[in-house]
Amino acid sequence: MFCPHKNSYLQLVCAMNPRVINKAVDQAMEKQHFDPHCDAPAAQRLDSMQPSLYAPHVDISRARLGFGHIGLRLINRDLHSNDHLIQLQALHSVLDQVQISENALFLIDLHVVYRLIDLMQNRDPVIREKVCMILTHIATYYQGRMQIMSRPIIIENLIWLIMRDRKEIRYVAASTLKTLARDRCASEVISNIEDIIVNLLKMIKHDHAGIVVLHLKTLANLIEWDPIKPLNAFQVMLTLFEDADAAVVSHAMDCMTQLCKHEVGRKLADEYDLTFVLRRFIVSPDVEVIISAVGLMAYTTLTTRSKWRAKEACNELTKRLVTLCHTHTKPLMQLRCMQVLINLCDCSDIRKHMKARWERKIKMIKIRTHEEWDGTSETTSYGLKTGHNYRTMCIENVETIKNDYGDNAAIVNVHSYLLRVAQIKERLIKAINWKSYKD
Repeated sequence: MFCPHKNSYLQLVCAMNPRVINKAVDQAMEKQHFDPHCDAPAAQRLDSMQPSLYAPHVDISRARLGFGHIGLRLINRDLHSNDHLIQLQALHSVLDQVQISENALFLIDLHVVYRLIDLMQNRDPVIREKVCMILTHIATYYQGRMQIMSRPIIIENLIWLIMRDRKEIRYVAASTLKTLARDRCASEVISNIEDIIVNLLKMIKHDHAGIVVLHLKTLANLIEWDPIKPLNAFQVMLTLFEDADAAVVSHAMDCMTQLCKHEVGRKLADEYDLTFVLRRFIVSPDVEVIISAVGLMAYTTLTTRSKWRAKEACNELTKRLVTLCHTHTKPLMQLRCMQVLINLCDCSDIRKHMKARWERKIKMIKIRTHEEWDGTSETTSYGLKTGHNYRTMCIENVETIKNDYGDNAAIVNVHSYLLRVAQIKERLIKAINWKSYKD
């Protein structure tokens, strides 16, 4: 039977109807609210409670009970049912139940991942899509990631789906791989799979923009773990700088930043003159592109060659960076821009220029107080879920500032981050006023 409130199939039948208990509790508490779940006729649920996409052959009039652990064991068993319809219904129910933390962990203990491996190559595209969606949710739990990575064949199956399946399934498979790559231990296993970087780079060149963004996030995590193997991605990322989609450009720069953390990557950046290439991106109308560009520039300006190259555009470059330092609503941008200026101040001519023209304006840089900032570097305010409960909330696609040290390394600490911004401002002023022993 099917429960319309959870959009799930129910496998058990019991003599007690939970609506009776709900009614008794409501009457005892004297609640005077209208609950369409409890009041007759039951058919009134049809007008507002039905999902836009529901499982096949749904009989809404028979929905009565919720899941228990026994029900979860049954739907886990039905994943390998000989009846294709029962298999679809069980898979749909598992997808819904993994949204609930308690049920997701119980299903992980039942080794649901091992059952899903056999369904990843199923002939039905609906099953392949649902399996990837379930694995994405399971991969958000530590226990789930460990169970998934104990079977590296899952990664190979995901790569097969990413390279050969239809675009809907390529998207969910890319999302699953991206979720796994966020874990350091999983990144090590994924990086050791043969040709995975090459295959992802092939798909980046010709796939849809939304899928490309997911691949770039995966690559950024893999490159952060091992920056040597993916150095052949340098030219591909440089080509993506010309993409029309700002999100693709931004994430390509994030990947390039990870590459430039390596000494060979910085040498390549000098050869391709990345500091000059990035000049037009720091005046981009898209804030995300600017933040990624100055983040990349913080690594491209570490070499002596790049500093002397930046000297040729000293007026233009320093003026733009100092202006960006005054965007106090974006502490991440302030942090990165001031780091670039500190790097450039190693060049004596740029340091003298900064001392003569911009020292006073740099001292006037405003730093937000913790009351003015919710702890995120979120830049798109419309249509993106966010909140001010930053100490207990983790939001995908919104970079949350966290401690880098101490016993509470995973807990958001706005004060330490703002202190870090204030310290780098002091370092910048000190760098401007620094004098060589020759002077």
